[in-house]
Amino acid sequence: MRVAIYTLTRDRLAFTRHCFQTLRERAGYPFDHIVTDNGSTDGTREWLAEEYAAKRITALRFLPHNVGISVGSNLVLDELRKMATMGAVFDLLIKVDNDAEIITDGILAKLVECFEDQRRFAGRMALSPRVEGIVHQPQRIRQEGRGGHPIGVVGIIGGLFQAVPWDVYREYQFPETLPLARGQDDSFCSWMIQQGVTLGYVEDLVVKHYLSTDGQAKADPSYFERKWREEKETPA
Repeated sequence: MRVAIYTLTRDRLAFTRHCFQTLRERAGYPFDHIVTDNGSTDGTREWLAEEYAAKRITALRFLPHNVGISVGSNLVLDELRKMATMGAVFDLLIKVDNDAEIITDGILAKLVECFEDQRRFAGRMALSPRVEGIVHQPQRIRQEGRGGHPIGVVGIIGGLFQAVPWDVYREYQFPETLPLARGQDDSFCSWMIQQGVTLGYVEDLVVKHYLSTDGQAKADPSYFERKWREEKETPA
């Protein structure tokens, strides 16, 4: 399988550096990394440019201001479609937020095992590792197994580390009328279920929401004040 990861960044350079470091150290499988920056002003853009020059990032786009998750994600999908016309065809697209911390060694290799095994079954799956550092875990509907890994089937998987077959994304565009940073996971997961895609958490693979939301708010209160203000000002 050929794997692409995409990440949207906006400020919080320390979070992005930590996320990318743990991802590279613990991936255990080759991947292309597509990054779109939503108007950072804290040195993130300069650091990303260095990473791109060092070929640790496959494709990099800088936006002049924050366009939100939906528009930013659609720009990534457009970029991947262009890459496909030039022969870069991916099997698996994984959204990794820049405040994710990868815990399990070989996490991509083990996810690929799940998706390769899924080919024996009817239908499609979208998967996430189990996420630590969130208050409310999605309720497991039932347990399945893929590639020797336990899968807890759920009604929604969060966007912190969201692995989806590329052919699912070929049929989808994020609604750009959604607020800048709310509702994207609900909308996408509801649509996937309607298309017959099964959603699940791989219970023996782990990522963390770095510092948890409360810890992040304490570490960078100005970022969250701006984030919450922008969400309130964005029409629903």
